[in-house]
Amino acid sequence: MVSGRPPSFLTNSLLQSNGSFKINLKSPKLFIYWTISVFATSPPWSKCMTALCQILHLFAELNIPIAPRKTFPACTCLEFMGILLDSNKMEACLLVDKLTCLQAALSQWANRKSATLQELQSLIGTLQFACKVIAPGRPFLQRIIHLTKGIKLPHWHIRLNSGFFKDIALYQHFLQNWNGVSLFLDTQATSPPELQLYTDASGSLGYRCFLAGEWFQGHWLPHHTLSQKRGISIEWQELFPIYLACILWGPHWSGKRIHMWCDNTSVVASINSKHYKSPQVMDLIRAITLQTLQYNFTFTATHIPGLDNSITDSLSHLQMDCFSTLAPSASPTASTIPSSAMNI
Repeated sequence: MVSGRPPSFLTNSLLQSNGSFKINLKSPKLFIYWTISVFATSPPWSKCMTALCQILHLFAELNIPIAPRKTFPACTCLEFMGILLDSNKMEACLLVDKLTCLQAALSQWANRKSATLQELQSLIGTLQFACKVIAPGRPFLQRIIHLTKGIKLPHWHIRLNSGFFKDIALYQHFLQNWNGVSLFLDTQATSPPELQLYTDASGSLGYRCFLAGEWFQGHWLPHHTLSQKRGISIEWQELFPIYLACILWGPHWSGKRIHMWCDNTSVVASINSKHYKSPQVMDLIRAITLQTLQYNFTFTATHIPGLDNSITDSLSHLQMDCFSTLAPSASPTASTIPSSAMNI
């Protein structure tokens, strides 16, 4: 890894053209002072140093200054734009002072009933910076940002709603039990069968989940049955086994992108966007996201027609003989669901 502070459009063109980049400065009409950071990576140390030398040589020819104290040779641990990157441990973490400031900033919002536009914009900026490391937390800025829509004057006060405090609590709860480190995730969803998750739910019978031979199923508790008054919808029920799967198997998914299959299209959309109009469904999405933050994994969801979701469908109808035929290598006993997970 190497770091410097030349203009990004020039270095991007240089690196993409393998050193054959040219620029015409015969008639410059405007001079701009650039403060954009540039970050280059390449596995061999020699290639990193070559890229750095090319950048420095180019800007020396163009007579463009570079800050020496912010230009570093190839190394495996580097502070870059307030984040510490470690290519040996494959970790990215907020610096201790940044993490402390973030925790202090969030604690100040516990008893607030309103805030000015300027205060909310400052909070949004702070959380957006944290989301460089806490990538799954980014969708939970949406409702905070939504509060600022239509407000033009920075001193105007905005009333804070329950959704705002729930999203703030999500960040607080995680940061209190987090050391600021996030492993680099795989670039694509993990393809082996052992990380392909299949779930299904029935409004009257219960729920079930299957993952490479491991499985669980259960009947609905009274407070989990369909109820418009309690806000328990079929979408909530479809998400519930996904939540349980994250609790059971999340510790084994560190650094992975899990591929989930579900036969409910609206649930697939809510998983991928981490947003849903129902407050109760959002509470469950929040709980799922907290698991992804705690164990550092993420997931994508794909719709699977009910007829093709045969393994979990056989579990949902308690057809154990059919299940054994479809999944002969499956464990003979179901995974045990922690009783604490049922209190949501």
